[in-house]
Amino acid sequence: MIDSLLNSFRLPKKEAMFRLNRKGITHTIGYLFLLLAVLFLPDMIGTIIRLESDLTEVSRGLYLAQVFVFYPLLIIFLIIVGVSIFAGAAMVMKNVMGRKLAYQQLWKMSAYASTIPLILSVLLKNLAVSDWISAVLFIGIFTFLIFRMIRIYPKAPTK
Repeated sequence: MIDSLLNSFRLPKKEAMFRLNRKGITHTIGYLFLLLAVLFLPDMIGTIIRLESDLTEVSRGLYLAQVFVFYPLLIIFLIIVGVSIFAGAAMVMKNVMGRKLAYQQLWKMSAYASTIPLILSVLLKNLAVSDWISAVLFIGIFTFLIFRMIRIYPKAPTK
């Protein structure tokens, strides 16, 4: 997982991209889950600390179950849906650029290209930067990285 993180920081370099594309899809999903779990761990801890003391034991138990069970499931759902949407946008970009890439490759490329924007977004959130500025930076950095990564691949043969 550490090598995936280091290679994600080295994107859009060709050798880093090819190393990451050799990883399996389950490794990629596991990497994203672990990355998001680490990034959102301070929020989870803060949520537990701010748990109101006047809650009954049943309410407190349900609340903790939501934090420890449903929050990770929500993260997994957001990973799959979010990266799939980004891969769809990369598919459009690939078609416009006329490159030879499969959706699975674009999905993994999108997953690893979102590492730096995700980390930056969490940092900006903790610095109380506006959400729209964070979103614009996320989309801008991601688009730049995915564009440079797609450009590395050869053009599709013309018919």
